[in-house]
Order: sequence, then structure tokens, then C-alpha cells
Amino acid sequence: MSSKRKRVVLSLKDKLDIINALKRGESGRSLSDKYGVGTSTISDIKKQSEKIMKFTNCLMSEDGTSDRKVMKKSRNEEVEECLFMWFIQRRSCGQPISGPLLCEKAIFFNTRLNGDPTFKASSGWLEKFKRRHGIRELEVHGEKLSADIPSANTFIDTLKEFVEKEGFDEEFIYNADETGLNWKQLPNKSLASRRENTASGYKTSKERVTIMVCANATGRHRLPLLVIGKSKNPRCFKNIRSLPVEYDHQKKAWINGEIFKRWYEKQFIPEVKKYQNSIDKRGITLLLLDSAPSHPSDNAPSHPSIECLKEIDEMFTVKFRQPNVTSVIQPMDQGVIETVKRLYRKQMLRRLLLADENNEETFISFHKKINLKDCCYMAAESWNSVDVSTLRKSWNKILKRPLEHFSNIVENTVESGIGDIAEVITQISICAECDEEDVSEWLNCDVNDPGLQILSEEEIIQEISASDEQDREDEEEICEVRDIGPTHSEAFQCLDVAMKWFESQEECNSGQLICLKSIRDLAASKRIASFKQKSIIEFLNKK
Repeated sequence: MSSKRKRVVLSLKDKLDIINALKRGESGRSLSDKYGVGTSTISDIKKQSEKIMKFTNCLMSEDGTSDRKVMKKSRNEEVEECLFMWFIQRRSCGQPISGPLLCEKAIFFNTRLNGDPTFKASSGWLEKFKRRHGIRELEVHGEKLSADIPSANTFIDTLKEFVEKEGFDEEFIYNADETGLNWKQLPNKSLASRRENTASGYKTSKERVTIMVCANATGRHRLPLLVIGKSKNPRCFKNIRSLPVEYDHQKKAWINGEIFKRWYEKQFIPEVKKYQNSIDKRGITLLLLDSAPSHPSDNAPSHPSIECLKEIDEMFTVKFRQPNVTSVIQPMDQGVIETVKRLYRKQMLRRLLLADENNEETFISFHKKINLKDCCYMAAESWNSVDVSTLRKSWNKILKRPLEHFSNIVENTVESGIGDIAEVITQISICAECDEEDVSEWLNCDVNDPGLQILSEEEIIQEISASDEQDREDEEEICEVRDIGPTHSEAFQCLDVAMKWFESQEECNSGQLICLKSIRDLAASKRIASFKQKSIIEFLNKK
């Protein structure tokens, strides 16, 4: 008589391991033997894999997934969703959270949501809430965190030990950070055309996107810019097969866990592997991230749990910084993002001024026609224009390099840039009263936009209550419907003219000329193919 198998209850971490093992091709039978469960259990886990992954994504860290064994939700689900969202946002900003404060907020959300009138937010409920969401005692108590030098130095020393212990090469240490960009914003004092006495019809634009920059510690590898807009399919992207940026969408143009995980898996890992192949060098890759607040649309942290990200590729690992050191030592915050935004606004100003100089159309009408596609191109060019030295020096603090203090260099560069822009505007008389203070205000109009949303209690309730509503696409998107574009023949003729023009210029170099020629040849080949197809059709149609 066979002995009865001992009942085994798998943790969520075990289930995640099984899901990833199944993806790698391991058989259900071998996993059944390894974990001491029946094959039917493995089959059930496979069927619920998407649900398990989504649920564990909502937990704060690997501490929240390692011991938990069920995905049971609270009877007051909406209350807990609101409370957890509020908790994540406040902790990410460094605010201390105590147990009594959590209970007080739970009662507040329960009252506002017309929840169970018998709900008491007892100490027993609090312990279960913390276990359900992986909240450690360390994260609930403690004094307010501040961005001070001692805390930053402690983190730097800890990071140094971690890097040396794991043997990370600087080529494979990356930092990613997001920020908001008001992509159509102009100085408050209207930059009116010289042919216009007043800028009639011009309103301050509040259209924004979120951009995320990512580069390695040597400055030699920067990933394509991630741009997050509101619309899934902007009309101005019609008939465009590729952009110079990675584009994603969210109904308020914020970054969230789903977007970040998609970027990490589909963009970050492949791009890093491609770079490793190009330099013929391999190694474990480290991505440094800040402790970002949760995003209200999916009640998950802005970045998924470390456990979830580690499962994607064992050669890639992620390390989160404490919220009190982010602004002090985060590499992309040490002048890089500021430089990208300044270059973007210079490009936007240049585009507008060239249109005005060419007398093609008025300044205001041209500004109205700038769309999200133009934004993507200008943002990509601005990111690609950041000097390698700027990217490398941004890591000086966090890696304790014995080089000059980077912040002074950035500050001097920014100040000189402000003066240059104000002088250009004055010289060409497009804004009679625009001084350096106005330019500085314009350049810094979105400096405090982190690219993710922090909501009040009432806004959290509104978001959770409306979470089942379908996203509205193309809302507030001002894009003109474009035609199908030039024909192959028209493209060839224009490129041929452009090539002849470039050949006669002093700035002409062989690399750019060959690139331009290859594009012209592509248009030529497509033109020939279309001619042949047209001839065949005409021949077949002849009677």
C-alpha cells in the first residue's frame, strides 16, 4: 500500500519559479517531483500564470512574495487598494508611516467609499494588511528621511561593496530615470512673430509626456529614449513604421509598473545584449533605480518587484535606492535630465525661428502644428546630443570617482545657456521683453515633474473607483490627419537634389554622404519596383 503524499502548500515565490521553469521548457513531471506536488498542481499554476504574475507585481518587494502562499484578497478590497496606494506614494517620498496612521487612513477611506460600517481597522487587521502587501516593520516605523549627505554616503559605501563583491564592470552598470516634459511649452511672455503685434490666440500649453533616459557608467552606451504619451495610436503617427524613440502610452502619460516592465524586458535587456556583442564583452548587468511612487491606474509600484524583474533574465539584476538619496546621487539627476530638457527647448526654439525667418507661416500657426511626432524627433536628437563626458561625469558621486565636482560644471553650463538663449531672442526681436529670468523660468517649467503621479486622498479614491472605466484614446491630442506621404518617385527626386546639395557643402563628410546615398538608392529601388508593377498591371489590363 503506497503512503499518502504529504500535503505541500507552495509559496508565491515557488509558483513564480515554476512558471519561469515552464517557460524555459522544463516538464511538468520533473517540476512535480522537485516541489513534491502533483502534476495537476503544476498544470493549475500554468493556467493561472498570468494572474499570479500580475498579483505578485503589486507587492512591494521580494519580501512580500517569498513567504506568502495565497492570493486571497481582503473583504474591503477597495479600501485596501486606496490605502496601499497611499502608503507606497508617501513612503517613496520619505514620509514616515506608523501603524496607527495606517489604521486612521483605512477608516478614512472606508468612510469615503461607503464601506462596511462595522470595519474597525484593528491591530489584527493591520497585521494581515501588512502581510498581504509585504510591508515590513522597518518600512512602517522610523524618522522622516531627508536628502542629506550622510545618508547618501552610506548608500554609496553600500553600493561600492555590492559592486565589488558581485564583480560588476562599469560598462554594465546602468541608471534609468523618468521625468515629465511639457513639450509645447513656451516662455510666458509670448514669442510673437515680428509680423504680429500681439500673439492672438496663443495660450500657455500644458501638453506633457513622460520621458525616461538610461545610460551606463562609462557614458558610452545610452539606450533609445522612452517617450510615454496619452494616446495609443496618435494620428500623427499614421503610416510611420518606426520612430527614433521607444513610444508607449498611458491615459495620463505617466509611467507605471506595466510600462516599466515592458521596457525592461523588450527594450533594456535586448539593447544591452546588443551593446555587449558590439564590444565583444560579457558580464552581469546592474540597473540602478529610484524608489518611485505607485501609479494610480493599476495600484502597483512604478517599478515592479525585484523578484519579478530578476526572473526575466538571470544575467540582469536590479537595485533600488532609498528615497532619501535619489536627488543627491542619482546619476541621471546630476545634470543629465536638465541638459536634455535644455537642448530640447533650444531645438524647439530653433525650429520655430527658422519657420519665421523663412516667411513660410506665422509663428503662432507653426507652433500649433507641432505635434507628438515632432516632439519625439526633437527629444531623440536632444538625448543623442548629450556629451559622453556629461554622461560619464554624472556617475562621479555615486561611484566615488576622484574627479572634479560635477554639479559646478552643470551649473555653469546652464547659466551660460540661459544667457545665450535670451540674447538670441532679443537679437531677432521675436520677444521684446524676454529677459534671462523669463528664459530660466521657461527652461525650468517642468523641473519638478517626476514623470509619475502623486495623488491626494480624494484623487486616490477617484482613481480606484474609476479603475474599470475604459481608457479614452486620443483625448486632447491635437494632430492633423496626414496623407499617405510622398511617392517613391517624389522621394527619390528630393533625395537626389539633397545629395547634390550636400556634396557641395563644406560640412560634407563621407559617412553622412554614404548614408544619404543609401537612402536615395532605397527610394530608387522602390521606384523601379513600382514602375515594373505598374507596367505589368497595364499590360494585363490591355484588351
